Amino acid sequence: MIMAQTATSVHIDSEIKPQFDAICKQLGLSVNAAINIFARTVVRENGIPFPVTISKNSRELRSAQAQRALKELQESNEQQWTDEQIDELISNYRKSKGK
Repeated sequence: MIMAQTATSVHIDSEIKPQFDAICKQLGLSVNAAINIFARTVVRENGIPFPVTISKNSRELRSAQAQRALKELQESNEQQWTDEQIDELISNYRKSKGK
């Protein structure tokens, strides 16, 4: 049974595309077939079929956002915390979560 298909446009980093093409060719797949395999696997697994992790830069961004949120909280509560106290709060939280 042939399923109806629809076209989609995918933007791939120009440095990655030739490598992706070459690997697909080595596997005997077209880029289209590889993307279809990925899409079917996402649907079957109900998610991305490999771990998606947070990079160090994302962690640093979250840490900066947390520090900013804590500073806003202290301003709204009129409680003054030093940067060191905020860092300690974040560190204690991470330890309690096993991070």
